[in-house]
Amino acid sequence: MPQARDEYDSYVPEICTLLWQGADQATVATALREIARQRMGLHGTDVLAEQAARRLMVWREVITR
Repeated sequence: MPQARDEYDSYVPEICTLLWQGADQATVATALREIARQRMGLHGTDVLAEQAARRLMVWREVITR
C-alpha cells in the first residue's frame, strides 16, 4: 500500500529526536510500542519494539563515534 510509506515517515522524526537526546533503550521501545498501539492500531508488538530499540541503540553508537 503506497500511502503506508508516508505514514512510517511521520514516525521517524519522533524516534530520531529521542535518539539524539540520548534516550535509553527502554524509552525508545516504549515510544515504538505507543506508535504501534495508538497510531497504527497494532497490539502484541512488545518483542518487536524491544528488538528495534536495541538495533537503534547500536546504530546510534556506531554513527556517533
